[in-house]
Amino acid sequence: MEKTNPWNNIPLDDYEQHMQHKDVAQSQLLNSLTNKYLQKHNPANILFLGISGGNGLEHIDVNNVKRICGIDINQSYLEETQKRFGKKIKQLELVNVDIGTSNKSFIKADLIWAALIFEYVDIERAFGFIENNADKSANLIITIQSNNGAGSVSQTGIETIKSVKDIFRIVDRVELQNNGLKFGFKLIGTEENTLPNGKSFITYEFAKGINMPNS
Repeated sequence: MEKTNPWNNIPLDDYEQHMQHKDVAQSQLLNSLTNKYLQKHNPANILFLGISGGNGLEHIDVNNVKRICGIDINQSYLEETQKRFGKKIKQLELVNVDIGTSNKSFIKADLIWAALIFEYVDIERAFGFIENNADKSANLIITIQSNNGAGSVSQTGIETIKSVKDIFRIVDRVELQNNGLKFGFKLIGTEENTLPNGKSFITYEFAKGINMPNS
């Protein structure tokens, strides 16, 4: 594990306070989006990339899900997620790995959830990891941040979170879409949600091996 990655130095409490701040409200929106796409696709095997503290896992239908694999670069985040959800969700498996450097296969997921992670990893390498962990037919949901002229890291008074701005980069839609196609994922839908600070989340829905109407 790459110890120098800034995400390994940010306490989960700091991250969650930042994300839940009234001027940011990113946790609340991500929770809602997680629920929306879980309901839409009703997956049996789910891969969460950058699971952090498990935001949204409460929406999992434990009676219908076979496996849930949660990935994060920060081991302490995974330990807290296990404390919060391990007893309720017996199918939950948590793995400490950097998707920007690993190509290992842990699951064959029919839904891959990747929210606010592509800003911090090499896009092509991340898609390579996803390809190795996706079933033949799968949906991939990617949410990225659009700053709309604002700074990459919002001001919430949480100092530790500022360290990630050095590795943050804006994700280009064309680059994202082209890499998706390279690895067999076709863009089938997008939505944009505006945040209190003027930034927005753009959510891209990709499909692999699923017959879709021509768009």
